This record gives sequence, structure tokens and C-alpha cells, in this order.
Amino acid sequence: MIKIDKKLHKKLSYCHYKSLKPLLEKRIESIVHKNTIEIKKKSVPINQATSVPINQATKDCLTYIKDNLQCILLANEEGLKQLIKYFEFNHPCLTTNYKGIKGKPPIYTIIYNIFVSNGYDNYFSKTHDDKTINKVKSSVEKKYHAYKFIEQLNIATCPYCNRNYISSISKKKDGDKKTRPEIDHFYPKAIYPFLACSFYNLIPSCKTCNHMKSDDDSYRDNLINPYEMEEDSFKFSYDLNSVDVLNIEFSEKYNHKHQKSINIIFDKKVETNEKYFELEKLYNQEHRDVVIELLVKKSYYPQSYIEELSRFGFSQDEIYRYLFSNYSEDKDLHKRPLSKLIKDISTELGIV
Repeated sequence: MIKIDKKLHKKLSYCHYKSLKPLLEKRIESIVHKNTIEIKKKSVPINQATSVPINQATKDCLTYIKDNLQCILLANEEGLKQLIKYFEFNHPCLTTNYKGIKGKPPIYTIIYNIFVSNGYDNYFSKTHDDKTINKVKSSVEKKYHAYKFIEQLNIATCPYCNRNYISSISKKKDGDKKTRPEIDHFYPKAIYPFLACSFYNLIPSCKTCNHMKSDDDSYRDNLINPYEMEEDSFKFSYDLNSVDVLNIEFSEKYNHKHQKSINIIFDKKVETNEKYFELEKLYNQEHRDVVIELLVKKSYYPQSYIEELSRFGFSQDEIYRYLFSNYSEDKDLHKRPLSKLIKDISTELGIV
């Protein structure tokens, strides 16, 4: 729903690449000269690692990946699709969802081990742990992990729904609490393991959206990545079941009986994204009161009041911030929850 501007994150994406490339490269090199590899699974004892054979086709695939790590780690939204098409044609078993299916082919197990188990799980998403950091030699790598990614990405609300803050608190001292938003693999790592560490495939999200998206095949469903979302791909509107809501007093605006008079709808939407995250349902379930408040403000803040604020030297943006405690510029919509809803409905009502 909210566009992420990739132009703002070139420096971070390069740091991401520089940090992960040596780790993945080393893991690939350690495998490619072997005939078998022992892969330990979390669910089995340490002495029961799986022995996975490495044939020439697997080695050729690993060599291609090693030679194209920069492309894989830095691929933009269109590049991610092209990579999927390449592997789908040349190594189709790497673009298959093996969830719940036994007997995964060796090449899938190996690529999953490189990018997911050792790359995303054991390095990127857990390097905030001091013991893990100490195992990494590069000074660049020591400074980079999921918390740093979230912090420097600097997106305040979930780009999928714009309903929830996605806050991050890093661990400062031993014993301090820490938290960060969930990181969604836009193209699921279970289906496309070679994209598990790709910068533009990692989308910070709220728990609700990440769980609703789950491991559905977003590539085949044509889900739109927040990096390729247009600023007007979604547009909120509303309709009325009763005109009574137009005559409520200011003190009544929180009365739940009026919420049944309002339906939040989309004048424009991306069908797949709306279906995945059930946005219309969630907004109607939780946020009808926001639309009622805007209707009340329409009555209590007539155009003459707004013009008076202008005469005091306030800009249009400042007036908007004063009236709605929110942002009006598209580039700032991620900074507060419900900013897209508030902007679209207040514009429709002609408040500012």
C-alpha cells in the first residue's frame, strides 16, 4: 500500500551486499570442491546430519550463483523476477514449494543451506547476538545485521497495510530487552531460497501482515512489491449506510453506533495485495471511527477557519499537520499509521 523509495536506500543496499557477499561466497567455495556435504538440521541430534551428494549440475549452479552474487543480492523488484525466471528454466526444483514434502532434491537442500540456514537465519537475522558477531572477522560485517537494516531503512509503519508502527529497539547492554519488526521475504524463502538474502526481497512488516501473507507464492500470484508500488495504486474512499452520521455532535464522534453507518472502500486498489492482506476488511473492522472524526472535522473546521490559519502565515502542509496530526506528502506517509486513509478521505471531503 505504501511505496518504499529505493532511491533512498542505495547506500544501505551496498552495505548489505558488502557484508553478506564474503559469507555466502565462502560457504559456496567450501561446498563446490566436495562430493558430499553434511547438513545439520535443527530438529535432529548433532550426530545425525544429512549427507547430501554434490553432482556436476549442482556445482555448475553454485558456480553461477557465486559469479552473480552481486546481481542476486542487489536485484531490484524487476531483477528479482528475472532471477526467478532464470532458475525456473535452468533449475526448476529451486522454485518449488517443498513445504511438507519429503525427499527434497540435493540441490534445493544445498541452496537452502547456503542462503537461508547459514545466510539469513544464522548470520543476518541473528548477528545482533554477541557470540555470533565474534565469529565474524570482517569489521564491516560486525556492524551489520537485521537491526541495523531496520534502523537505516527508516520506515516507521508497515508498508503492506500502513496500520501499525514497526519499531526497533537494539540491545545496548547484556540483559537489555530488544525488539524489531518482522522481516517478510516478499518472495518466500521456502520457494525461492536463492533470494533469501536479497536486499529488495526483505520487507519490514507488522506481525499481522507477515502472518497473513505466510508462504503463499507471491510471484505466481503477481503480488506487488512495495518497492514497485505506485503512489496512487491505492485510494481510500467511503460510503454511507445512513445519513445520521452527518449530523452527529462533536461529543458523539466516538459513539460506536455511528460506525455502522460508514463503510471504508477503495476507489483504486491492487487486487492481489488487497486480497492477500484483507485490507478493506481490516480497515472496516478497526478504523471506521477515523472516518467519522474526519466527517466531524469537516463540520467544525469550515473553509473560513482554514483560510484564517493561512492568513497567520501557516503553509498548507502546516495546516494539515495541525488539523490531523499527520503527514500529507506521499514521501512521508510511512511515518504514521493510517496516514494514507486520512489523506485520501480528507482530500475527498475537501477539508484542506
